[in-house]
Amino acid sequence: MKPALFVQDIQNVWLYEPDSNRDLRKSVENRIDAINEAIAWFRSKDLPVIIGYTENEEEGVSRGTGGFEVPNSIDIEKRDFKVTKRHANAFANPDLSARLKSEGCDAIVIVGLSASGCVLATYFSAFDFDVRPYLLKGCVASAHEKHVRFAEDICDTLNLRELDDAVR
Repeated sequence: MKPALFVQDIQNVWLYEPDSNRDLRKSVENRIDAINEAIAWFRSKDLPVIIGYTENEEEGVSRGTGGFEVPNSIDIEKRDFKVTKRHANAFANPDLSARLKSEGCDAIVIVGLSASGCVLATYFSAFDFDVRPYLLKGCVASAHEKHVRFAEDICDTLNLRELDDAVR
């Protein structure tokens, strides 16, 4: 297996704007260390890190605005591939599957938000592109922790140790 890490929708607009959901912010903040550990693990293995953004001008989420950006607490780098989406499923942007193919990746490991929306939409759409999806345990967030448990229960979920064994 050659996986890519997909960091989905961890954007200031969902976490730190005045009308953002405090429970979602808390869920993400409780997982930042684990998400950054995953990013570091993928980089240490020279595996792709892809950052997914929602871009929707009607909702005020567009490039060049502070709300669009990933919080500084997430260890992204300029070299990370970035992909935008307008709706829940990140594979709706053909750049995602094209990048996975160009990198020789046959799997995608999803972290980020939200467990019951965009994460699940992207997870189930991966199969349509012959990409094996996984969630990374403890790295998916939601305003409702029961949604995190649900997503981790119904999806193939790995921890970093299991992922390390699978990649060797």
